[in-house]
Amino acid sequence: MNTPNTKYRSNQSVDRLIAFSISYQRENLLARGVGLEHLREFMLGIARPLLRQGASLAYGGSWAQMEGNFTYDLLELIKAEQEDNSIQGPDTSFPIGSLYNHVAWPYYDSITPEIEAQWVNCCRIIRVTQEEAGFREDEILGPAGSDSDSNSDRIVFNRAYVLSAMRRIMSEGCDLSLPALGHQAFVPGVAARIVIGGKVDGYAGMMPGFFEETLHALRRGIPLYILGGFGGGGEVLAKGLLADAGATVPELGFDHHRRETPDVACINELCGKFRKPAGFTPESLFDELGSAIDNAAANFPRSLSNGLSEDENRLLLTTSDINEARRLVRMGLNQNFNMSRLAE
Repeated sequence: MNTPNTKYRSNQSVDRLIAFSISYQRENLLARGVGLEHLREFMLGIARPLLRQGASLAYGGSWAQMEGNFTYDLLELIKAEQEDNSIQGPDTSFPIGSLYNHVAWPYYDSITPEIEAQWVNCCRIIRVTQEEAGFREDEILGPAGSDSDSNSDRIVFNRAYVLSAMRRIMSEGCDLSLPALGHQAFVPGVAARIVIGGKVDGYAGMMPGFFEETLHALRRGIPLYILGGFGGGGEVLAKGLLADAGATVPELGFDHHRRETPDVACINELCGKFRKPAGFTPESLFDELGSAIDNAAANFPRSLSNGLSEDENRLLLTTSDINEARRLVRMGLNQNFNMSRLAE
């Protein structure tokens, strides 16, 4: 996989790629009268009209069958829409979009050839390696489980930087080698991101994945839809955006995460022990996120680029009505991308 190169772009590459940062945080959602089915309905209610108008989806979920993992829900939706389209369904003027599943080392080791073959017509898996994160040959570890406990610090360190590389690549796009087909395909960067829920503590990596994905969106001006009324990382980001000038949200700061998530403190210390393959540390990322949130708070329509007004963004950041949230996201996507079915 390489950095973007228009030489390999095909018709598929012009498809818009809409990313879901969505996670089922049971206690947060139940406290708001929202269950797993509500979250699934929200996601599918946005995904279906996107697919029918040729957009593709990005979701970094795992391939384990477990509660709150929406990978298979999206795959089953895509499969059903493809079958419907093949028999002259309602939107045959558009090819049905696909799922792009970005997976970082070492997590992709669990994706078997059988799994990949089963979903080959619905999903493209983008494996982000240690090499792509900038590690040299002598710094690269073997497959998951092959390294001894003496390498535990190196595992934590390498994994964190590869996860960060994966989130960067999702935002930028990349060329993907397809050896079986004898060519490369272009994977587009994310055109918009929808954020709901998400872990704030006990995660792997530099910072909560939702935070880092949001930071990339703010850096690049990618349309961003943050649903703050359903707890988790989305709520923390919303609090930061809605905070009064000079106020702080502890969960957006490095000190909170150094205390609450041991890996973060460890990775920050290891940045002084190992060569950093990129020019940042957990502490510097949290500093950048704080500045980006402060800047975004000054002008929602401009900084979030999501097609919604100031008042509509404030409603999206605070509502705990899942139907209202879906209506606002669909309206914003339609404003940005002129997708008529999203307005229905």
